Amino acid sequence: MICQTCGIEAKTRHVEFHQNIGALVIRFNKSLKGNLCKSCIHKYFWQFTLINLTVGWLGIISLIVAPIYTINNLVRYLLCLKLEPVPAIAKRPELTQQAINALQPFSQNIVQRLNAREGYENIAKEIAPRCGVTPGQVILYIRALIMASRK
Repeated sequence: MICQTCGIEAKTRHVEFHQNIGALVIRFNKSLKGNLCKSCIHKYFWQFTLINLTVGWLGIISLIVAPIYTINNLVRYLLCLKLEPVPAIAKRPELTQQAINALQPFSQNIVQRLNAREGYENIAKEIAPRCGVTPGQVILYIRALIMASRK
């Protein structure tokens, strides 16, 4: 619902991309795990995979690790190709006062569902149309409720 890298409200998919840089006897690796939109999936797949293909294999352990990371990245990327593209009008959701006012009557219901360990996305998909807000705004409202409860 909300891309964890760019913050855009769009369809997302959980991915894990890995990058390796070999330096003869040591290596440097980096991972990206999260729910990303199609644009960010595309961006990070190419960024991480090109590093693996160019300097990822330059080391003893890296000769084994870089191909594994590259195959992992490729499989995860191919599984995301059917994901809907990010709409041109997609933007970061904002928790406006109007959205807060629309969601406040549902606060008790949201808290009960969170206590029952229901996922944010399920709650957001169901409550958003009833309140006239976007699912991203519901998720921001849930995060605000959680932050307020910790004080």
